[in-house]
Amino acid sequence: MAGNDNPSDDEPGQWWLWLVWSLLFAAAMFFELRRLLSSLDTPLGPIAWLSFWDAETTLPFLCLLSLPLLRWFSPGRRTEPRSAVGHCRRGDSIEQDSCAIEPSSTGACVAVCCLMFSLSVLSSYVVGSRSISVTTWLQTRSIAFADLPPAYHDEYSYLLQARTFLAGRTTFPPMTVRPDLFHQMHVLNEHCTVSRYFPWTGLWMAPFVAIGHPVWGHWLAGGFASVFFYLAMRHVVHPRAALAGGLLISVSPGLAVFSNLLLAHHPVMLALSVFTWSFVRMMSTSRFCYALLCGITLTLAMLGRPMTAAGFALPFGIWLAFRLWQARGDRVLAIGFAVPILGGLVCLAVLNHEATGAWNRTAYQEYTDTFTPRHRYGFNNGAVRAGSDNSRVLTSYDQWATNLTPRVAAQNVQNRLIASLQWSLAVFPTLFGLLMAAGLCLPRTKRKGPGNIVSNPTALRLLFASVLTLHVVHVPYWFDGIMHWHYVFETAPLLLLLAGVGLYSASGQLVAFLSRRVAVGWTVCFALVGLVPGWTAFPVFDDQSKISSAVNELAFARTRFEYFNTTVASPAIDKPALILIDERNADPQLSYVINSPDLESAVLKCRHPSTAKEIPELQAAFPDRAIYTFHPETQRFERWGGPEER
Repeated sequence: MAGNDNPSDDEPGQWWLWLVWSLLFAAAMFFELRRLLSSLDTPLGPIAWLSFWDAETTLPFLCLLSLPLLRWFSPGRRTEPRSAVGHCRRGDSIEQDSCAIEPSSTGACVAVCCLMFSLSVLSSYVVGSRSISVTTWLQTRSIAFADLPPAYHDEYSYLLQARTFLAGRTTFPPMTVRPDLFHQMHVLNEHCTVSRYFPWTGLWMAPFVAIGHPVWGHWLAGGFASVFFYLAMRHVVHPRAALAGGLLISVSPGLAVFSNLLLAHHPVMLALSVFTWSFVRMMSTSRFCYALLCGITLTLAMLGRPMTAAGFALPFGIWLAFRLWQARGDRVLAIGFAVPILGGLVCLAVLNHEATGAWNRTAYQEYTDTFTPRHRYGFNNGAVRAGSDNSRVLTSYDQWATNLTPRVAAQNVQNRLIASLQWSLAVFPTLFGLLMAAGLCLPRTKRKGPGNIVSNPTALRLLFASVLTLHVVHVPYWFDGIMHWHYVFETAPLLLLLAGVGLYSASGQLVAFLSRRVAVGWTVCFALVGLVPGWTAFPVFDDQSKISSAVNELAFARTRFEYFNTTVASPAIDKPALILIDERNADPQLSYVINSPDLESAVLKCRHPSTAKEIPELQAAFPDRAIYTFHPETQRFERWGGPEER
């Protein structure tokens, strides 16, 4: 994370640096003192405080503590002004008083993009290649984390969606025999068999599902997203500041973990990264092609996660509306946005009609209203609606939803904010970078002098606003998210871009009283104290890293699915077969009822009926299939007609 050689004339100055330092140092010291006081109640006393560190506070506290010491003892203190880092060029920004930073060469830019892409894919691979010990049929072996079956029902729904598209269809016929028993989580199965989710994720995954490696698509999406976010930031700040943010995206522990989950986040993040880059270019050039690309990529994001796309793009849309109101000649840009979005809505209407029979009713809404009414958007979601038909509600899963009150919403916001900071990088380094970047957005009187590190202050403010609005639009939802942050996951690359800008700005301020090498070294170390506990397990961190903790948690469900799948595929199960899964006392989060979209595979899975008397009816409906029962609590298979352990 290279430091700039010179302070910017419109940077907030050293007073802002020391204000940010003071706030974060006081907060870190508070948590460390609390940890010290807690250690006094243990047999080890203060030794426990020294021996077992907090991954979020201890190293940042030591790093913050070192800064005034470095200032005091540094032989290279200097306060004289420095020469400019760039020069002004007309026409590169819509801000009349802003200066564009001289870009690096095209070759260097391509090399940096390749580096970021490679680092991102490598980070995803490192997480996915972690070895997990799995007990399968008659043996125990080690399997790479990415090669295990998915953990979440949402992932299986996206896989079903991708396989449906690969078959050249949008839906499959439903199961006609006891569809209630064959219900797959997050899949409509009454009028047709179709994923409840929006189509972009399945479309992105389809080629990689076809070659048998669906996770590769998410790894590549993360790599391309890091590149486009970096390219976007190059038109907002100094290229080195953009480089700092792009590198943080590439090695973020949270992004690497999620790239190994077959969820919608990475395909949507890719679409939003291209949207951000094209929007920033449109701001500078007013070219129709960039507006059209904005519309296309925003439409793709909307066809993946509509609420996320709306929250992310809302500040950009407000800016564009104001721009169009001011400059009538630029209204052609609105066409670039409107045409793709209208086209996307038409495609969605067709898919809606196929799935639900209504042009304006999505499969997502149909599933929520039918099976999980408490999982709806809005406050007081747990209220019982008079006259509602509860006969098809998945009671155990539906009751998992907490009733949303203002207090619960406030707690969710807090959880999402903290988890966003923790998983993007770490709380204190990210906050330091964000606050330093926020200082660049403060209104100031322009002074005469050389260039600055911000070439497009409006775009910088839009990125901050996008983080805010993406959190706001998810306030009226009861669940804080997978790992407490997946609803606001797409804020992570923005947080990292802004943190990189702030750290770069801080290194420039530190050069006023430290040597350049020490200033750059300190900012790099402050970023590393966030990254190291995320990736590396040390004894002082209880031999656990953030990534290892997340992988171990996700492996709990994945290893059970692996055992189930390998046993079903083994000679122990006669084919064709029908597996009756007894979920009456099982965790609703771990359902094994997962079938191919055509419902014609050699092994079909369904729920065990409420009484054993109903099993002969299933045998009559599937006379050519051997029937087995499976008990999730004991992981035991039994042949129907007499217990036979498998």
